[in-house]
Amino acid sequence: MVNLPPIKPSRLLWTLLFLGALLVLVNGTVIYAIQTAHHFLDEELGKRFEATAHTAALLIQSDQLDALFPGTADSLRADFEATMDAVEAADAVREQWRRLADGAGASNILLLDPDHRVVLALRQSTTMVDRATLDEAAFTRAMIGEAAHSKLFEEGATYLKAGYAPVMQYDGRIVGAVVVEGGSSAFTPLVQVRASLYGAALLASILVVLVGLGYVRTQARLARIEERMDHADLLATVGQVAAGVAHEIRNPLAVLRGASSRLQRVEQLTDAQRRELLGMLDEEVQRMGDVVQTFLDLSKRRDAEATVFPLRPVLERSMEIMNVELSRCGVRSAVRWEAEDWVSIRGRPQAMHHLFLNLALNARDAMPEGGELTILVQAKKSELRIYFQDSGPGVPRTIRSKIFEPFFTTRAQGTGLGLAFVERIVLEH
Repeated sequence: MVNLPPIKPSRLLWTLLFLGALLVLVNGTVIYAIQTAHHFLDEELGKRFEATAHTAALLIQSDQLDALFPGTADSLRADFEATMDAVEAADAVREQWRRLADGAGASNILLLDPDHRVVLALRQSTTMVDRATLDEAAFTRAMIGEAAHSKLFEEGATYLKAGYAPVMQYDGRIVGAVVVEGGSSAFTPLVQVRASLYGAALLASILVVLVGLGYVRTQARLARIEERMDHADLLATVGQVAAGVAHEIRNPLAVLRGASSRLQRVEQLTDAQRRELLGMLDEEVQRMGDVVQTFLDLSKRRDAEATVFPLRPVLERSMEIMNVELSRCGVRSAVRWEAEDWVSIRGRPQAMHHLFLNLALNARDAMPEGGELTILVQAKKSELRIYFQDSGPGVPRTIRSKIFEPFFTTRAQGTGLGLAFVERIVLEH
């Protein structure tokens, strides 16, 4: 079993949220599209059947209604009712309805009395009659004089719907309701599209899951690669540190070796020579200790706590120490103070001392033929800015992003630690 390296929780969480949102968006869009199309077709079919039912009701003439509903005839029309054959009236109405149904795409047209009894039907179909009488709400609305349509019924692969319209006598009395029933071939493509969209949604869900799994595995591989690269970088850094330490202590060791060789003939040396050699030994040992301490300071923070101290004495003391070396190299230095003399900062005085020394040494190395070094201290609102400006050629644009990297140097004898040390101190403060 392969153990995958841990992935950052925040990255994994955002990935899962994104994939979940994408899945909801895709499926939500599919469902919304299906429901919108379904509702639109349902309403259009209902309106069409309502209009057809209204027309079918108007096609029934008053005398035909009297024949079909004998109880609704008045005494003035008694003689006419006696001569009207109800069967002939029904046949005449059916003929009118047949042409109407063919043009409207209706499967059946029925005339119902207030008790839901079928008075007249274009085609005899118990299934359709049962469907028509099921929708009490639409039938009730028709009996109070309003056109209405039923809900959409699904029977197998067929969609059924009915439109209702009131049937009125010549005096305005509602004697029944016409029901126009039928299906719609328009729903057939919708069923096919719905199946296709549901299939697409399923495929999209599977795809999203696969993409999510692939992303997680890719991130795991990248994490492994990153871990290996970090390990390789660590080994390279250890090698660079070792090379830097070896380079820095090589000269002090050579001095120590020469001094110890001379001390082997101590009886031949004068007191002054012995003191000189012992002083050299102490100086070079101190130098090696400073080199080691520099590497330690670069790798970790000092334990000393930050304090509030006046900046000017620390800067002036650092420049006093450096002025001898700068003068020897032909570098003239000047300090411009554009802040209060008593301005203080919070930090470690010894760290700031090392920072000023390293910046001054870096300026000296940038001007091998001599030049000018100006140190400007400015106070702007709540900020204190310190500028080291030399008259050297400046840092080439191509390497500006690398000058603070440990061990990066453009000098053959450089260690590449000075500016890295400066950056660490600045970040600490």
